[in-house]
Amino acid sequence: MKHYSNIANLESLSGGLVSQTFSFQSGDYRYVFQIGGRHEDYEKQQYISRKYGMTIPVREVVGVHKTEDGVSYCFSKFISGRKLFDLNDRERREIAEPVIDILLRMAEVMIPVGSGYGRFDANGYAPYKTWHDFISAIYNDTVCDWSVLSLRNFSDTVVRKAIDELQKYIHYAQIYNPYLVNGDAGSYNIIALDGQITGLIDCGSALYGDPLYCMANLLFWNEDKLQDLISMVKRRFFADEKSKGKLYCYALRIGLEEIYNTVALNEIGYDISWVNNRLGEIVRHGL
Repeated sequence: MKHYSNIANLESLSGGLVSQTFSFQSGDYRYVFQIGGRHEDYEKQQYISRKYGMTIPVREVVGVHKTEDGVSYCFSKFISGRKLFDLNDRERREIAEPVIDILLRMAEVMIPVGSGYGRFDANGYAPYKTWHDFISAIYNDTVCDWSVLSLRNFSDTVVRKAIDELQKYIHYAQIYNPYLVNGDAGSYNIIALDGQITGLIDCGSALYGDPLYCMANLLFWNEDKLQDLISMVKRRFFADEKSKGKLYCYALRIGLEEIYNTVALNEIGYDISWVNNRLGEIVRHGL
């Protein structure tokens, strides 16, 4: 490996949807090597680690590069611990509250004035003037052309119902200051050790917005191995009608975006039938 010498203990790491991920030892340090992801995502992770790494436990990205063939890759410092997916049931129960606390702690990070709302780039700038603009963009015809679904032979029945619901609840998408939000928290990108959260990894989906958006992401994906965490999110936020409305609004948006990116934009995504069914379930029965 041309960037490091004396490579030892090379291991494949699980969980990457797009990129391949490995860890290795070089000298006194252990590193993570990711290849095949989007260059802008790697640069964004580097921005986050430099800007906010002293406040939140993210991987320290030490280099972002491209091969001669244009394939992007990056190196970062290894974080000790195990992914939530690999914990046993007792360990996941014990870590539920620390997970919520660390995700909400991100909201304490000061965002530079004028940075915008929504997913930000590798320079820390997001494209929307308001949080409402970001949430509603998913049904804005100038941003998302949903007619493409018919060309892909994908039924838009659930999509149309979800958009109708989102428009009814869009008034909940009001905040007056942007906060740093982990846009893709799940069992594969949160690392824990001895009952503490040691790492939030793969932060390419991070955004400026409402901290509850992250909680809505957990509720939408509804992972089997995170049911204790999901139950705690519901107990903590469902008692307040405003928070519950926000979570429902954001979950609809998350499902719609996943369908649009996977079907209309042909990006790599999760099982689109499952996503469509999950979105339909939320429309019919709520969270």
